Amino acid sequence: MIRCVRILHGDIGSGKTTRAKDWVTEQALAGRLVGGVLARKTSEGRRFVDLITGDEVALEHPADGEDTVAVGRFLFRRAAFDWATRRVEAAVSAGASVVIIDEVGPLEMRGEGFAPLLDRLAHVRPMVIQVLLVRSSLTQAVAERFAAGADVEFDPDL
Repeated sequence: MIRCVRILHGDIGSGKTTRAKDWVTEQALAGRLVGGVLARKTSEGRRFVDLITGDEVALEHPADGEDTVAVGRFLFRRAAFDWATRRVEAAVSAGASVVIIDEVGPLEMRGEGFAPLLDRLAHVRPMVIQVLLVRSSLTQAVAERFAAGADVEFDPDL
């Protein structure tokens, strides 16, 4: 079986998360179990949302002394990435044939964030289709790093 990776890309604020959410709804209506996490923006900051349970966790605004990871001017809670990783792994264990990761960006390119999860999925669960949300400026770099040797679909086409 050939590993499949779909890279849903666009500029920052272009609606990648909304497109992914709509696609997940279509897949659910077709009877497919899709797991993973979307990062939604709220008035309180970004939050990860588990696609199967609807549970959420704050990605931004760490407590004093909380372990964080910096991306540009943003500080993200490392615990939120741990939570999201556990949710993706639980979805795969529950039989999800597709997982969505929102988003794969500069943090992953330096080996942090979702990078270890994506590497594990590629080697341990190659039959699980990965849908990666990526900003346009990183599309090729993400494809080279996380989709090498896979059947890659770009949305929109490159």
